[in-house]
Amino acid sequence: MTSPAATPPPDLIYVIRHGEKPADPPPAAAGQAAAATGPPFSIDFQGNQDPHSLLPQGWQRSGALAVLFDPALGPLQAGLRTPATLLSPSYGSADKTTAHRTHQTIQGLSDRLGLAIVSDFAEGSEPQLAASVLSSYSGVVLICWEHDHIPAIATSLPTVPGTVIPQPWPGDRFDVIWTFTLVPGSSPAQYTFGQIPQQVLSGDTDTVISA
Repeated sequence: MTSPAATPPPDLIYVIRHGEKPADPPPAAAGQAAAATGPPFSIDFQGNQDPHSLLPQGWQRSGALAVLFDPALGPLQAGLRTPATLLSPSYGSADKTTAHRTHQTIQGLSDRLGLAIVSDFAEGSEPQLAASVLSSYSGVVLICWEHDHIPAIATSLPTVPGTVIPQPWPGDRFDVIWTFTLVPGSSPAQYTFGQIPQQVLSGDTDTVISA
């Protein structure tokens, strides 16, 4: 009896940060209550204020990313391919996960492609996430994650010797795609690291994140 062939590793892995969110409030002084947050407020898909959701600009980015990765007209931007798998963190229940900005950021692309967003791993489980991506998925994978944990995903992927991953991911950058491209013929799999500026919204820059 012939054993089933192993799933080949992904050809291309993209990692992006979720869309824009409110700035973190300043830490409260000892013995004082935290300061009340002011506008702009994050909102859910129905327009209700929600602390875990995107700012209106983040919702704009969600829509723009759907077109960036699956344009209705013309070719994809250089270096991009349409994902076959979409991943974001789990926040416990399905309701909490779908209401979080990491899920919301790729919800438009999910709807456009007819692909469900897979959320099998929580923030803090980046090595397990990376191992699962390599063993369970092929083709093109897009991961949308929380920025403080993105370098941990990158360092958990098998990159070519000498790769330098920028750390930390800057708090003010929502507009960069990290790319991991499979080296042809590599066994075990190895990836080359790159960056692509999204340049989809006003204010997006054409620069990458410095190491």
